[in-house]
Amino acid sequence: MMNILKNIFVTLGLGFCLVFIPNCRGNIIATKEELADYGWVMYEEHEFFDARDWFGDAIKKDTLYYDSYNGMGWTMGHLRMADSSVHYFEKFLTMDTSFSNILDFYAGLSFAYNALGKNTEARTNCNIFFGKQNPILDAPWKFSHNQKINYLDVRLILALSEFRLGYFENCQASINKIYYVIEPSTIVDEDYMTVTGRSALAAHLATLQDQLQNS
Repeated sequence: MMNILKNIFVTLGLGFCLVFIPNCRGNIIATKEELADYGWVMYEEHEFFDARDWFGDAIKKDTLYYDSYNGMGWTMGHLRMADSSVHYFEKFLTMDTSFSNILDFYAGLSFAYNALGKNTEARTNCNIFFGKQNPILDAPWKFSHNQKINYLDVRLILALSEFRLGYFENCQASINKIYYVIEPSTIVDEDYMTVTGRSALAAHLATLQDQLQNS
């Protein structure tokens, strides 16, 4: 990222050169990649309003560059604009689904729909997320711009959505998949047909949410 910053400062310096020194030749204009990369710099520094501006400029520069929409989707989520987050993720997915880092989009959509209380859509995108992974060949997903966010968080959103939709058997299975990774000795086997069993599932969800947020 420091190299990106240096490139931007060099670009700005050359801009001043063009104004004040007649012999300077050429005009260097930031590419869509540079604009999006600096958006990620702002994102990682939690300067989300600035990040939004940089990603917006990158989209204006090239409406078909996936990482600009990726950055805008995640940034809007942090700005508590989940509906806008969904808009940017889904807008690009209607244009292309054959790009790298596509799991970022489905993870982002899962979180955004969960924030909107749209559990069916959240569950759908979680299942697409996991359906696009090969557990044998693919390394477990981590969000490259925030290493604390990973596939277990998506699994938790799936479990929460299943619970809210009344799919308690699926919810219990999802909970156990999370425990298998972080606490293998814990196996949840509740009678989810009863109020007591469902309350126990809810307690496990709360525990897992706290563990993942603080891990």
